[in-house]
Amino acid sequence: MRFTQRNRLKLSFLVLCLGAGLLYTSVGGHSQVPHLQAPSGADKREKVLALGKQIFLERCARCHNENGDKPLKSGLPLSERNFSEQDIAKLASGRLKNAPDEEKRAVALYVSSLMKRK
Repeated sequence: MRFTQRNRLKLSFLVLCLGAGLLYTSVGGHSQVPHLQAPSGADKREKVLALGKQIFLERCARCHNENGDKPLKSGLPLSERNFSEQDIAKLASGRLKNAPDEEKRAVALYVSSLMKRK
């Protein structure tokens, strides 16, 4: 396994998850510590959004900037285009054709969050 930046991040995330699991087990799994309960939908969305941002910064920000606000030769900045969520998902799938579906969905969610809706 090559230790690329992505692999190092995955390994760090795995170690963090294992550490959190050990902490949860050592507390006894009781509800004495409410923040260790199962994550809510909002927490899960934030994690997916963070993953999407990370991938976007690695693969897309060079041309679009971090917030998708860099004008392109082909037209308006990404954040000002009026793409539907289906359009965004299709574009992310095309640009990240070799990436896992989870990563494609994460990038699509992040790009969707950048859109300036009218």
